[in-house]
Amino acid sequence: MDQVHVVRYKALVEGQSIRRVACEMGMSRNTVYKYLKVSEPVRREEGARARPVLEKVSPRIDELLEGWNTRKSPKQRITGTRLHQQLIEEGYKVGITPVREKEVYIPLIHRCGDEAQADFFQVTVEEDGGCFSLSHEEVIYTQNLTQPALPATS
Repeated sequence: MDQVHVVRYKALVEGQSIRRVACEMGMSRNTVYKYLKVSEPVRREEGARARPVLEKVSPRIDELLEGWNTRKSPKQRITGTRLHQQLIEEGYKVGITPVREKEVYIPLIHRCGDEAQADFFQVTVEEDGGCFSLSHEEVIYTQNLTQPALPATS
């Protein structure tokens, strides 16, 4: 707001050229022209854009999410990517962004060997009047406990 008034003052009252005002203020000459056209700056409020694709697909997304609520625990539900793939297979022409804007959950299912966690820490132990520290390293790999074990080789 103040910048508009400064630009208008320099150009209209002091009589500086538009080029000089633009150079001093560090802006484009087009911006200076724009500021000189209006006496008071007006903020344009634009309404929300129409979203015809999301309006068509939204009921189906809600149905799919409702169907997944009963299949898994509350933390293990359908992802945006999986939901998008299913909509594409059903013939909907929709991008992934509108699908992800709906309420979609991240699953907590990990495939065997896909991820690992590592913890490193030190423990100080006091024993027999002495104090020493132990370092501990723990690596945990994800494993699928429902997957059958590999058959033994003979």
